Amino acid sequence: MKRTVILASIALISLLGCTDDRKADNKTGQTSSTTHTTTTTTEKTGNNPAGVAETPPTGSTAMSETDRALAQRVEDALKKNAALTPAAQNVQVQAKNGEVVLRGSVNNEQEKANIAAEAQKVAGVSKVTNQIEVASASSR
Repeated sequence: MKRTVILASIALISLLGCTDDRKADNKTGQTSSTTHTTTTTTEKTGNNPAGVAETPPTGSTAMSETDRALAQRVEDALKKNAALTPAAQNVQVQAKNGEVVLRGSVNNEQEKANIAAEAQKVAGVSKVTNQIEVASASSR
């Protein structure tokens, strides 16, 4: 009887110990997998859908909540301007500490300049880095 109780106790303790280790391993595996998947998706496509953070201006890997809100305000301002809406659809906005980076492509220099000017008007924007490319006539 004592032997059965002792063996049952050892089995229970071993089982509990293994369960906790598996949970920790699963959490670690999920985090690594998620990070790898995100990196791989960006690497494979070579482009970034609007509103998805890539590399913020100062090299940090993720925008803060404040930075995301600023980027969203800039995107909203571009969408509200009817003259810019078609061109702005191909522009991604990123923000870091008031500094906004614009990436994407537009049809001409005037669209590029107008989008940057509109972004600069948004409250909270201290600097605009305009990395928008002008599509060449041959690629249209």
